[in-house]
Amino acid sequence: MKSFKEHLTEHSGGAFKRQWMDQDTIPSAQYAIEALNSYVGQMENHEYLNPKVGIEILQSQLGKLGYHFEAPTLDGGDGEYSMPLSYGSGTFNADYSENSYGEFTESDGISDHIEGGVSLQIDVMSTGTGKSIMNAQVVRNADKG
Repeated sequence: MKSFKEHLTEHSGGAFKRQWMDQDTIPSAQYAIEALNSYVGQMENHEYLNPKVGIEILQSQLGKLGYHFEAPTLDGGDGEYSMPLSYGSGTFNADYSENSYGEFTESDGISDHIEGGVSLQIDVMSTGTGKSIMNAQVVRNADKG
């Protein structure tokens, strides 16, 4: 007979199966981009009648890890969308070296750890049967060129 803990472990995961620890996804982690790509890449396993729902699910799942992006407006449905990611509420610093009152700087919370920050790229493709397939990937802004 299974213990309650074994039962929960067997049936946990929901739409996204756990492959990385949550701390592996924070921007300062060594493999943050790989962990995030593993997380968002699981969207490829699903078809959506309404791609907006898929983006809302992704937005919710990434929000649980502390990431935020503005959902794109899907005009015709199909297309490639790129949105900058931010972590937490970003950072807010005061630099007193040049001005005794302080110069304020804000950041996305990611650029301090990953140069240039990261963006979420989503490709939405219609299957011809009234459904859409979505591919999502986190990319470094410095590599986008």
